[in-house]
Amino acid sequence: MEHIWSKIEELRAEYDLLKEDRTPIDVFTFLEVDLGLDPIPFDDLVSKYRVEAAIKADFSGIYMDAEQYVLMEKAPEWKLNRLRFTVAHELAHYFLHQNLPQTSHFASLPDFAKWTANYHGRKYTAEQEANEFAGRLLVPETRLGQLFDDFASEANRLMPNFMSSGQLRDKFAERVAPRFGVNAQVIAIRLDRDGIWPAS
Repeated sequence: MEHIWSKIEELRAEYDLLKEDRTPIDVFTFLEVDLGLDPIPFDDLVSKYRVEAAIKADFSGIYMDAEQYVLMEKAPEWKLNRLRFTVAHELAHYFLHQNLPQTSHFASLPDFAKWTANYHGRKYTAEQEANEFAGRLLVPETRLGQLFDDFASEANRLMPNFMSSGQLRDKFAERVAPRFGVNAQVIAIRLDRDGIWPAS
């Protein structure tokens, strides 16, 4: 995953909006303003294709489920967090996987959706890379590490073996998730992946 992490660091150095102190990262503004990509509301994207967003075959925009996009500001926090992660996931395809599709083969979104079900046999790898990119982009390692260090100094005083408590780990993930605009599960994964507080 080092190539993904280094790509994110390159992007943080290039774009102020992605700096570690700008959490929650505003991927929606980044998408439209910094990258000049079009958010394209698409009716029934979730019900028809089982995805909340999908990068266009020519990488010029991102389709988003119309209902979720239009109601984004009125949606419950967990839905906005999920959409933020999904958009970050699609941005990963933009930055990491432009060499995979052959745009001349896609006449429509359904054609592209069928192709993305497989990615010429690279589906699993491409999706894992996109998830890692999204998680690391939205939850900068050093920022999460600082929050953990602050928490750990107090927790260790009260309960020296606190790191063996899965319940306490879950509570920490729930507590810090709003600072990054993600759901607690994303924090739990980052605690594992970044070696900050691996699950026992």
